Amino acid sequence: MIQSAHVIGQGRLGHHWADRLEELGIRTHRWGRTPSESVRDIHHWEASLQTDAVFIAVPDGAISEVAERIAPGLQPGTLLAHHAGAVPLDALPVPSSDRAVMWPPMTFISGQTPDWSAMPIAVESANPGWLHWAQQLSPKAFSLTSESRRALHVGAVLAGNLTAAWLGTVEGYLETHHLSLDMLAPLVEESVSNALKGKALNTVSGPASRNDRTTLKQQTDVLSDPAQGPSELATLHRILTNRILHQHGHDPLPPFQAAAPTD
Repeated sequence: MIQSAHVIGQGRLGHHWADRLEELGIRTHRWGRTPSESVRDIHHWEASLQTDAVFIAVPDGAISEVAERIAPGLQPGTLLAHHAGAVPLDALPVPSSDRAVMWPPMTFISGQTPDWSAMPIAVESANPGWLHWAQQLSPKAFSLTSESRRALHVGAVLAGNLTAAWLGTVEGYLETHHLSLDMLAPLVEESVSNALKGKALNTVSGPASRNDRTTLKQQTDVLSDPAQGPSELATLHRILTNRILHQHGHDPLPPFQAAAPTD
């Protein structure tokens, strides 16, 4: 279906996407070594672009601008696609059968070739042919709607970005005690591996699942300052601990006690 393609934007995603197209034997032209160059290069497009597909791999805020500049020069039947999880499909001003979102909910790392056999690719398009084609890039490509893509994008942030932020917060706490997060790497890896098998809260062990109130109070005390009250980390600990307690049928932790008055 696609024998030639243009990839606009050569950040990490665009670079790896173009590599994958070339690996499949598709003649691929790369535009823009940086996001700003990607937008500037559009001025050089010819009035009629002879290609089977154009993939827009620029930052989310630039997708509409790039698409509007490209669309008038595309031949009917040419695929125009972007790779953003949160940008609407109608940001691509071409007939519905000629457009698609192909969003891989994955972090791409420079210099590290992704495993395309396990790469999830969320495809939104009115044309089912584009899903079938995406499954050549990865057998893990799947179809979804605009609404489900928005929900999956939020889930990706919660499960990916916020997990990293949480581990970074824990790392900062450990460093104040001259400890390293590396010491807990096997525990984290095993916990995440178990959680991804399904029913994540049911896989959690530890004092909350056992309703060990003595240990939970000790943890709360360690994370709180008697004069200042609960720290941000103590608040996060409380929220997540209560989720585990609820899952296992236990009562939530009691409210924080008011901080001691200062002179």
